[in-house]
Amino acid sequence: MTASSQPIAFLDRDGALIFEPTDTFQIDRLDLLKILDGVIPGLQWLQGKGYRLVMVTNQNGLGTTAFPYKNFATPHEQLLATLAEAGITFERIFVCPHLPEDNCDCRKPNTTLVDAWLSHQSYDRSRSFMYGDRDSDAEFARRLNIQFVRATTNGPFEKNNFTFIK
Repeated sequence: MTASSQPIAFLDRDGALIFEPTDTFQIDRLDLLKILDGVIPGLQWLQGKGYRLVMVTNQNGLGTTAFPYKNFATPHEQLLATLAEAGITFERIFVCPHLPEDNCDCRKPNTTLVDAWLSHQSYDRSRSFMYGDRDSDAEFARRLNIQFVRATTNGPFEKNNFTFIK
């Protein structure tokens, strides 16, 4: 399968792939990192089905005094290393660092983070999807004209949610 015919699985991070604390909504320490049940075999399965994996995540106030970049980077890099050990790689990772009240152009559900990259990609849009646990993820999918698969916040990654994948 050529890259041009491959579909893309856009994946939210917090609450969909890793546990998201309900108090701070941030994974800013290594001890808070918990990959959700089924994520590793689920992502391996998607890659085996020819999906290109792309992470798209909002990280409220990343780079501010309240959420320094190094506090994000340590658990994020550990997540990627753990997934890489299982043979899982992300083609791209897009992060919006802004707060909702900043009204930036790059925060999901806006597609600005991915638009320039997508303009240089050929992919199977009919099989591509966004997997996330928020209404903003659903709207992101709608704006890209791709399918949306709703994750249960902090729930397991279940392959039976992907009935359209043969």
